[in-house]
Amino acid sequence: MHLPSKTSLCLLLAASFMLTGLPATAQVSTDVGGLSQPPPVQDTLITVSKNMFDTRQQIFLAPLEGWLFRSGHDQSWANSGIDLTDWKRMKPTSLSASMKDSEGRVEGWFRTRIKVDSTLSDIALGLSRNLWAATDIYIDGELAATFGNTGKPFTAYNPISKYPVPVKLLAGKEYLIAVHFVYKEDFFTERHNRLKPENLAKLISITGPGYHEFVQKDIQRNSIYNTLWIAVSGLLTLLFWLLVFLNRGQKVFLLIAVLTTLVLFLVLSYNVGYYVQLPYWVEKIRVVIYAAVGVSLTATTLIVVEWVLKGKLSLLTKLILLFLPIASIVAHLHDISIPFGIINSIMVLYFGYLVYTSWESLTKAQWAVIASMVMPTLGGVVFTSIHKYDYEVFLQYQRPLLTVVILSAPLLLTVYIAVRYKEILKEVEEEAQKVLKITEEKNELLSNQNVVLEKQVAERTAALEQSLRQLKTTQAQLIQQEKLASLGQLTAGIAHEIKNPLNFVNNFAELNEELAQELREALAMGEDVEDLLADLEQNASVIAHHGKRADGIVHAMMQHASGGSGQREATDLNALVSEHIDLAYHGKQAQVPDLKVEIERDLGVDACAVKIVPQEIGRVLLNLLGNAFDAVHDRAVNVNSAYIPTVTVSTRQAEGQVEIRVQDNGPGIPAEIREKIFEPFFTTKPTGTGTGLGLSMSYDIVTQGHGGTLRVESEDGEGATFIVKLPVSHEETASSA
Repeated sequence: MHLPSKTSLCLLLAASFMLTGLPATAQVSTDVGGLSQPPPVQDTLITVSKNMFDTRQQIFLAPLEGWLFRSGHDQSWANSGIDLTDWKRMKPTSLSASMKDSEGRVEGWFRTRIKVDSTLSDIALGLSRNLWAATDIYIDGELAATFGNTGKPFTAYNPISKYPVPVKLLAGKEYLIAVHFVYKEDFFTERHNRLKPENLAKLISITGPGYHEFVQKDIQRNSIYNTLWIAVSGLLTLLFWLLVFLNRGQKVFLLIAVLTTLVLFLVLSYNVGYYVQLPYWVEKIRVVIYAAVGVSLTATTLIVVEWVLKGKLSLLTKLILLFLPIASIVAHLHDISIPFGIINSIMVLYFGYLVYTSWESLTKAQWAVIASMVMPTLGGVVFTSIHKYDYEVFLQYQRPLLTVVILSAPLLLTVYIAVRYKEILKEVEEEAQKVLKITEEKNELLSNQNVVLEKQVAERTAALEQSLRQLKTTQAQLIQQEKLASLGQLTAGIAHEIKNPLNFVNNFAELNEELAQELREALAMGEDVEDLLADLEQNASVIAHHGKRADGIVHAMMQHASGGSGQREATDLNALVSEHIDLAYHGKQAQVPDLKVEIERDLGVDACAVKIVPQEIGRVLLNLLGNAFDAVHDRAVNVNSAYIPTVTVSTRQAEGQVEIRVQDNGPGIPAEIREKIFEPFFTTKPTGTGTGLGLSMSYDIVTQGHGGTLRVESEDGEGATFIVKLPVSHEETASSA
């Protein structure tokens, strides 16, 4: 692929953008006639002939000498024979915005005499008007044509693609031409509609048949080219936005889609006047939009180029994007082109710098992007140059040149995408080959390491199995420790409970010894011993009663220690609860001598006998009560004396279940740990004071062993309530937890 040299291409780009950076004048200037000499003032004759026609058969009257002018308005000024003392010699091209009145209107009358020579005797003539102004044209005092509304409200005439108005001018005859002119110019009046000699030069023209044909062909050409521009730019816009939708990670597609959308908007804003008769205020908005879209398009080209070449936007580009639109709109509205030219020149030079610094690494796809920017630039250079130096040639070739300027960038960007996709496919193929090679190498390496890995897996599996066995052993030890802790708490409570009947046994045994001695003495003395025998018999009865009571306590302790048979049996729930309240409290007092707790019992009379494993439910009660006593004691230690530690235990029956509630007014359970308390080994107690298995074992006993539920209700700082629900009738057998 033969590429131009780096230096020559960059210089060409810089020169091209420098030429297009400054707005070109749109018309060929004509000499502006000065004011006439002092009176006498009289109508001057202008003779027009066929050799004055331009290539489109137009004779422009405004630049010709012989016009008289007077500001203001008087209908009689269209007639001949009026006093011309206050009139002055001035061509229409000498009008300016400084002549406006208090209402902002530039209003006045022009008049001159015209004679058509014999060369135009057989030619159908007409009158044509240019410029967005309002005029009434009179011939010999008769209204010949009206363009816009010169009255109030003022309505500017839209001159776009208008056929000339036919007029009958006989060869050799003189005619008085009077033109009533009204115009308004404001801040937003675009430069090609301002009162300047180059714009006013084509204000009024006499036309021949060729101009009528020119207008007709111009309308046809506009329709063809406008349709082409709109169709192609619209189709490409749709295509690129579809690519954006399908490739959302590709920012360059988004930039290209924006660029083609701006091209579509540029075409629409440029051509809307050919399809719709716009009022003048809408035309001003159209020109501003056209200028804004045009400069946005120019700025977007720089963004696309820099993003494709560098993958980012520099600070200089951001500054250009900030100031370029302002300078462009000012240039289009008020013909102040220096700021626009400076900013545009900086942009062109930076564009050349980007190409220069990226020359060695440019890919084919990037060359397509650069070509998409160069082609419209070169087309713009040719377009501007021809417009400036040969207007007739410009009129002949303006649409093909505009086609290059408008459509070359989107079409060449389509080439970029095609080439880029080809490059991406090649890159993907190369990466696939690399991945395949690496995969083969890895497969070979893996095959060599399979034996090593299998050996390591076997070793680690054995280690994991050993760890699992140790974990199970440790877990069993912890569970046994928890059971022993529960048994220890039970034993402490039982020791306290058994002490009372043993005291009775000991005391009454001593009394019996004393009674036996008295009985011997009474027998020896021959006294009546019936009362002594009755007392001895009563004391023996008390000793037997408390001995049985102690035996029952010991029997219950032995059952708890052995774990029982694991079989459910009908159990008086209230008796079980009441017994374990005492056992738990006395057991906790053995551990914490200063423990003082108010215990409230609310044992419902409807809590009937249920089939449970008493030892297991007893263990659950000991765990729940022990935790409640710890909670209220801890709070009592940390608060003032007004706090009364209280634990409430209640039972009741409802909906086929019996319910046990253990409620305390301790510090409560924080929300962040509330759902973890039933997990194995989870504990909030200091290290060495708990295994974390108490609530976990209790949960398993209630839910798995008895088909019930165990849940907690708590608010931080408001205490906690543990709720056990057990089915009243349950025939299943459960093993000990």
